[in-house]
Amino acid sequence: MTTLNPIEAEYLCNDTVRAFMDGTGSLQQFPGLLRRVIDDRLWECRQVPGHGIVGLPNLRALVTSKPKLGWGEDPAKIEAVIRDDAELLALWREAMTPAKHKRHAPGVDGDNITISHERGTSRAYTLSRLKRDRPDLFALVTAGTLSAHRAAITAGFRTEKTPIEHVEHWWAKCSADQRCAWLAANKGRG
Repeated sequence: MTTLNPIEAEYLCNDTVRAFMDGTGSLQQFPGLLRRVIDDRLWECRQVPGHGIVGLPNLRALVTSKPKLGWGEDPAKIEAVIRDDAELLALWREAMTPAKHKRHAPGVDGDNITISHERGTSRAYTLSRLKRDRPDLFALVTAGTLSAHRAAITAGFRTEKTPIEHVEHWWAKCSADQRCAWLAANKGRG
């Protein structure tokens, strides 16, 4: 939990969004600042000028709420900036997922509704799932010795397409004219 008072929390939140928006040298500081915002859950208690003490329900509210209460930013843009920091990306996804949509641990009561953003092939989802289900592989990804995609295949929650599956996939995307042209150009081969 945070060791900052509400005024300091507001200053750090403002410094973080300024580093993101500046886009020059400050952008290098952004991941470290964002990590501090997430680790200390600074959205929960900030002294916002003109609004008093403000507590937002989650990081998503801080990121997307209009300025002064929030940053007024697109989460996808922030995710793109931190994409190469596997550990931060996993923390980001966890903090951005509302508590009611998080997966319950085995034996814990919860609903059985699947929210569409709980699953997927995004790097953020993959890292979050590796961190939760296969910390050994997550450690290899954060160390840079294994890609998130290869770790997901190793973990068994993603499959690797065979060459014929790739051909079928891309063939289906071709127009009728493209298929005819390819067949004509390759007549008699194979």
